[in-house]
Amino acid sequence: MEAEQEEFEETLNNLEITVGGFNSFDDLNKFEEISVDVESVNQRMQDCIEQSRLFNQREFLVGKEQKDYSRLQQMVKDFLPYSNLWLTTRTWHKSHHSWLNDPWEKLNAAELDATFENCNKVMSGVLRFFRDKDFPKITKIADQMKKNIDEFKPFVPLALALRKDGMKDRHWDQISAKVGFDIRPKEGFNLTSVIDAGMMNFTEFCEEVGERAYKEFHIEKSLTKMQGDWKDCNFLLPQFKTTTTNFIAGFDDAIAMLDEHIVTT
Repeated sequence: MEAEQEEFEETLNNLEITVGGFNSFDDLNKFEEISVDVESVNQRMQDCIEQSRLFNQREFLVGKEQKDYSRLQQMVKDFLPYSNLWLTTRTWHKSHHSWLNDPWEKLNAAELDATFENCNKVMSGVLRFFRDKDFPKITKIADQMKKNIDEFKPFVPLALALRKDGMKDRHWDQISAKVGFDIRPKEGFNLTSVIDAGMMNFTEFCEEVGERAYKEFHIEKSLTKMQGDWKDCNFLLPQFKTTTTNFIAGFDDAIAMLDEHIVTT
């Protein structure tokens, strides 16, 4: 075990050098390959953390003083801003392109909102961290990414409104009547089409229609469920005592469900 620990120390030394060298990665155009390197380092650090815990467990078992691997934890902490910068940059580029160019029916509003908020939060933290460090090129990259995210922010409410569950032809008709031209989804329609059509000027109205469509959608779902409940509601025909005569049972369940549905309706 001690021989393995000596090798492990060498592994940590090499990892420390690798982590320290990430301040030289300052080309935003190479975010794809840098992200792959980041994932590799994250995996190596995770493997090292598990290995250090194993060593400490073994040291405890043989009554040996446990070795301090706190520098590994410090490495993880020091590397986190770089990891967040490059992985978030890759996520943003991939998601941003998808949101703007994928077919309309593939645009997942909830996923867009969650990804946007996470990217915005993480990149804000990254930018604050590097502003306090003497890495002007990396700070510039973080600043550029934050600006890209901020530029997309006004489009988020519009995308969320128009991709609400329950948007039907009648809702698109209402929006088209308001804006003065046909804005209903058709072949080749995507978020870029919405933006290019000038729909940003009608965001508030789109939010009103989207919210109304969402509420109507849930009412329709509730009504459909109630209808479905009755299809599965069967009366029972048990035998009356020891006779061969059957009687109808199950009224109580039906009446209870009827009362519930009246309240819901």
